[in-house]
Amino acid sequence: MIAYHHIHKTSLILFLFLFFVSCGSDIAEDIIDIYESGKKKVYVRFHPGENVLEKHFYNTAGEMVHIERDSLSYRADLEKFMIGTWIIDKMTVDGEITFEKDSIIYKDNIPNIYTFTDKKLLISGPQYNADYDIQYLDSLGISFEGVWTYDEEGKDTYRTKRIYDIDYFNILSYYTFIWLEFLEDEEKEEEVIFRRINFPLIIHEPDSLSLPDSLSLPDSLSQKSD
Repeated sequence: MIAYHHIHKTSLILFLFLFFVSCGSDIAEDIIDIYESGKKKVYVRFHPGENVLEKHFYNTAGEMVHIERDSLSYRADLEKFMIGTWIIDKMTVDGEITFEKDSIIYKDNIPNIYTFTDKKLLISGPQYNADYDIQYLDSLGISFEGVWTYDEEGKDTYRTKRIYDIDYFNILSYYTFIWLEFLEDEEKEEEVIFRRINFPLIIHEPDSLSLPDSLSLPDSLSQKSD
């Protein structure tokens, strides 16, 4: 009886240890704003199990002065999270990487820019544009209705279509999410990852738009806030 109790207790401790280790490794942590001195101003921690975005606000002395917790499963908090500009970071179809963003974007190779507002999803890029009215939904979804166009009217490749759809997201961190069923092709297995961008960080060059590693904000801000 004592041996069984000892084994049971040991197994329970091992289980709890593995549980907390596995849960902890899933948490995504980023510094999303810093002071001119390089000290962190806003730090976020995303809990994927609960879809909760936790924000810590600091003063210039390094003291934490405020904490916010947004549940992205609720549409009001999802709206706050999504508002901004995004680009496709990586697209994988049937296990093959079909697109992955470069660190430098040239003027003749600008990607589609996805801009979310409180009522609109606007997509602007080469050959492709879209204007959708959107509503944010509970459970990480949006409904959207509008028109997309591809290429110039009069060309053989010109296409346009009015659509109504409901799609859902899988949030990975403050900076990234997966748009589920983005391609709307039941015969394809897909994973399309979007990344948040901040236009003021884009450096304008004579012949290109340079997006250095600082486009991946978590890495660059973390390095500056040691």
